Amino acid sequence: PVRLPERAEQRAVAELLGALDEKVAANHRLATSALALASTLFEAQPTPTRQDRYDDVALIGGGGTPSTKNEAFWNGTIPWVTPTDVTALTLPYLVGTSRRITDAGLAACSSALYPANSILMTSRATIGAFAIAKVPVAVNQGFIVVRPKDERYFMWLFHEMQNRVAEYLSHANGATFLELSRGRFKDLPVHWPSIESASQFSAHVTPLHDRAVQVSQENTRLETLRDTLLPHLMSGRLSIRQATATAEEVL
Repeated sequence: PVRLPERAEQRAVAELLGALDEKVAANHRLATSALALASTLFEAQPTPTRQDRYDDVALIGGGGTPSTKNEAFWNGTIPWVTPTDVTALTLPYLVGTSRRITDAGLAACSSALYPANSILMTSRATIGAFAIAKVPVAVNQGFIVVRPKDERYFMWLFHEMQNRVAEYLSHANGATFLELSRGRFKDLPVHWPSIESASQFSAHVTPLHDRAVQVSQENTRLETLRDTLLPHLMSGRLSIRQATATAEEVL
């Protein structure tokens, strides 16, 4: 036997969950518009005359994988990022990973524990997928991790790197899959603005990124709520009135 709710109850469930989906979609449009505006503002900047190498202006690291045969290295508290974690993102902000490692696992691999606001760029197979780490993370060998030596240049560096993916691909090589090596990346030239120009640019785009992060976090809560409510509503363990009251607190 299958329990079918009354048609009116079915409509109420659909309307409630539909409202959550619509809010998620509206938030995503807002975030992508904010990021598009930030990119447009970067492209409108005059090209700085000063030219350095990435290695001159940034701290550049990579990663590694602890032995999967050693259980002591896994299921810890340290987020460990793979390219799949980044390519699956709809917005370039990383707050969680599918796997975590222990302190012993971190010590046994080639990754540092990178602080929040590190720029993660995939560097093999898929080259040029980006994420800003919002929590401290370790990474596997498929990344180049970049942090400006002067944090006031963070937003400039993030957008500058995003704008050069096609160029990065031209410097990649490999028989099995393309890879941009850290050594090659370090030697690439980069146009570097004055601190005044970088600070002014940051003042314009940081609020856009902050807004995108805010709605991204809200979407995570909304999607969790939707997925939690659905089975309870379908089973009758939760009434429409109770579910609506819970949703209204979030919306």
